[in-house]
Amino acid sequence: MRKPLVVAVVVVLALTVVGPAVTKEWIEKPLLAAAERVLTTMPADFYQIEPQAAERLMETAKPLVLDVREKAEWDTERIAGAVHVPIRELPKALDRLPDSRGAPIIVYCAIGLRGAMATTVLRMWGYTNVRNLRGGLAGWKAANLPVVK
Repeated sequence: MRKPLVVAVVVVLALTVVGPAVTKEWIEKPLLAAAERVLTTMPADFYQIEPQAAERLMETAKPLVLDVREKAEWDTERIAGAVHVPIRELPKALDRLPDSRGAPIIVYCAIGLRGAMATTVLRMWGYTNVRNLRGGLAGWKAANLPVVK
């Protein structure tokens, strides 16, 4: 089941480096179109949200806070109220995502890389209100925001 996520990440990274004009027969056209749509509409901030803004959003809009780190990282510390789905298990956890494609989602990992990949994949799946926590959990802690240990 990890193949769709791996293919999506490879397509996103390939399109970032070489551009959407290059196509390969092994890239399915719908996936290529989704990646192109996501990449060409990506804002300058790459869908990031500052930790303080994320905290305010968590207080007002009650977004799904999605922790995509590994279990050992989750067991050490996390943001209160977060849902744990390691990035490589995301395709198997669709039932844990909101039914509404417009529902707010904040994704985070340790420093922001896996969160950015998960954010891109969720946007490719049609979720329109997904933000990646800038700096991940490290950025959250650097902003002196609370964690659960």
